[in-house]
Amino acid sequence: MNLSASALPVEVWTQIHAFACTDDGFAGRALSRVSKDWRTIAAPFKLQSIALVGAKPILRFLCILDSTEEGYRDVQSLFIGCPNLNLASKSSTCLDLAYERARGLAFTNQLFPELEVYPFTRTVQIGSDAIEQAVIRILHRTAATLRVLHTHLTFPQRPSPLYPVPLRELRVLVLHGPFATHPPTPSPTLPYLRHLRFAPGPTSRHKGATLLNTVTVAAPGLSHLCLSHTACTRKELERALEHTSLRNLTRLVVEADITRRSPSPSATAGTVSEHVKLLQLAQDDGRVRILREKRWWVDVQAALLEWEEADELRWDEREEYEE
Repeated sequence: MNLSASALPVEVWTQIHAFACTDDGFAGRALSRVSKDWRTIAAPFKLQSIALVGAKPILRFLCILDSTEEGYRDVQSLFIGCPNLNLASKSSTCLDLAYERARGLAFTNQLFPELEVYPFTRTVQIGSDAIEQAVIRILHRTAATLRVLHTHLTFPQRPSPLYPVPLRELRVLVLHGPFATHPPTPSPTLPYLRHLRFAPGPTSRHKGATLLNTVTVAAPGLSHLCLSHTACTRKELERALEHTSLRNLTRLVVEADITRRSPSPSATAGTVSEHVKLLQLAQDDGRVRILREKRWWVDVQAALLEWEEADELRWDEREEYEE
């Protein structure tokens, strides 16, 4: 087989490269190594689908974006996941700046002030604050093209339930990790968002009504919302469905952490009562479904698999609870 780009019209190769670069980023890197012609053809699509797993890949990708021309930052689907740095090995959280420079990556103090990089710094320790800020800077640099975003970060705390970055092309958003209570944004930051999923069990203290108000202001066009039963009470959900822009939802999925037929011995009467009320809400409102809470959220690799399979469009196909 002739691998030269001249074997077919450039327009055909362009379409082939566009369809090929929809994985975790491996295809774009591989195509760029085939020949100079293919490197040129693949350049606009090389970053359109990217998975970043671990502290170092997240920081490296920010370096790459910072040195890439804006016209080639066409990131459309992005997965960002990182295990707890406190449980990671020292080698995976210690950055050798000489090695990174040899790879062509410029870790500067201007780009990473949290790392405290100076002219004679040889190694730096990656902290959770550096990861949090790197994610926000990545989102700022990809905001013009990003359509699908999954983040799976359990240790940094987002400054608000939704990232404080206007993502005006975003259609699908999946968020796992703690967040701080924050007042709603004054204007829509996610005007075209259709599918939103909050991971089960947010650890930060917040009011369910405040969370739902933040969502309705930021994403007025939302059609599918999936969240944990711990995020909001049945009453808060009911009010939101009746009196806010959530009344335009076509599907509300509530993931419940309870056994299928009967509550666990440790379950309190209040918890059981709340689940009964949620089941009643689902009976009264056909848009609501109560599903079994997925346990894979504790695993970054399993969350990555869901991103790869685009499972966010099949949230409500899992097994429902029965009374």
